[in-house]
Amino acid sequence: MQSRKVIGLVVLMALLAVYCGICVFIAVQFLPDSKLAELIFYAVAGVIWIFPAMKIVRWMQSMPEVD
Repeated sequence: MQSRKVIGLVVLMALLAVYCGICVFIAVQFLPDSKLAELIFYAVAGVIWIFPAMKIVRWMQSMPEVD
C-alpha cells in the first residue's frame, strides 16, 4: 500500500510539471494579447488538471484485491 502512494505521488508531480509546461507553451504561442483571454484560459486550465489527478489519487487510495 505504501508503494502505491509513493508511485502515485511521483506520477502526480510529473503530470503536474508536464501539464504546467504545456499550458505555458499554449499561452505563449497561441493566446491573443488580452487579459480576458488569459483569465479564461488559466481558469479553465486550472480546473482541467483536477480530473486526471483525481484518478491518480483514487488509484493511490484503492486497496488491491488479495486472494
